[in-house]
Amino acid sequence: MHYNNIFGLLFVATLLQAASGQFYYSCLTPYNTYGRCVPIKSCGFFQKLFAQYGNSLPQNYAAELRGAQCQAGPGIHICCDENLTPFPSATRPTQPTLTNGGDSTNNAGSMDPAGLSKLRDQKCGNAGGERVSHGEDVDLYEFPWMALLIYDSPQDPYKCGGSLITDNFVLTAAHCMVGVPGRIIGVRLGEHDLSKDEDCVVVNSRRLCAPPVEDVGVERTIPHPEFNNARKTNDVALVKLNRSVRFQRHIKPICLPIIPEAAEIPLHKRFFIAGWGGTENSRTSNIMQKALVPFRTRSECQNIFRRTPINENHLCAGGDGRIDTCKGDSGGPLFYLAPYSGPLKSLRFVQYGIVSFGGTECGGDRNSPGIYANVAHFLPWITRNIAQH
Repeated sequence: MHYNNIFGLLFVATLLQAASGQFYYSCLTPYNTYGRCVPIKSCGFFQKLFAQYGNSLPQNYAAELRGAQCQAGPGIHICCDENLTPFPSATRPTQPTLTNGGDSTNNAGSMDPAGLSKLRDQKCGNAGGERVSHGEDVDLYEFPWMALLIYDSPQDPYKCGGSLITDNFVLTAAHCMVGVPGRIIGVRLGEHDLSKDEDCVVVNSRRLCAPPVEDVGVERTIPHPEFNNARKTNDVALVKLNRSVRFQRHIKPICLPIIPEAAEIPLHKRFFIAGWGGTENSRTSNIMQKALVPFRTRSECQNIFRRTPINENHLCAGGDGRIDTCKGDSGGPLFYLAPYSGPLKSLRFVQYGIVSFGGTECGGDRNSPGIYANVAHFLPWITRNIAQH
């Protein structure tokens, strides 16, 4: 097998340095799955690529393998997930998204310049976790944009989640505001373990503690005016905080797909969902949980949710047989690492969906995917409202 030819194709300008340290460690592949840092020749996914394409490796795979480089010893190492299989087409399709400020599928309009400028000014999408773990528990600081909506309901104050997108706006689902008992009176930011007053971890025998959580008041709630719960359409809402928050290690905004590179959604990606497993009716965990869910096409979901028209309002993910649907809060984000800014398009966490329905049920059909509000589709509405309020 002509591995040397592939090496030359993939790594012409990137000779890896020898590195010391543990041979295997947990890492995140360019496909948003967990892997191990191994020599490239030992990676089953690379071997599948070579068997399928030989020396004619498609450019997108070459770029992704360059991005998978990691340092765990001498020679070329990549972050490898043995469970991945190559996409059958050299040119992998993407789901239609809003990439030029407007959505040609429904004439939703253009993004508001003032709102767009505010999003661009955010230092967003930078996670702060100590490590990337295989575990279901989220590490301290790992997803600092996660928010909990606080309801005027002392026995059950946290019915839904959301995501911080600016210093004074949280993005969530309209169904968390319309028809839910109790009004939203606040937002909790910087939370990790609901059962503890202080969030701490032990790293290398040292006890590290996060700053206190912040409970911020609400100036107004803004559900989409055309939200339809029966048809599960326009399930998007904003919460405007009554003050601007100061970004800290445990409180930071997530990015939205406002640039073309981030707006494209390759069908082979896996998304993160995270939260405390909360729906309007129950909660499943005190410690924030996470899971990886595969992208599904709208047609796949339409075949499952036959009574609900699946359209550009929606994204579909999950349903691969894993017990992953209890991890995300209603109103919480669906997100992954995507090229975002700078000449090298550095990777940031970008939010693509909002947990809407089907993705927070526990104990039901574990092969059923979840439906998420399509953030790219609603960018005109989001930018208009953060500019006006």
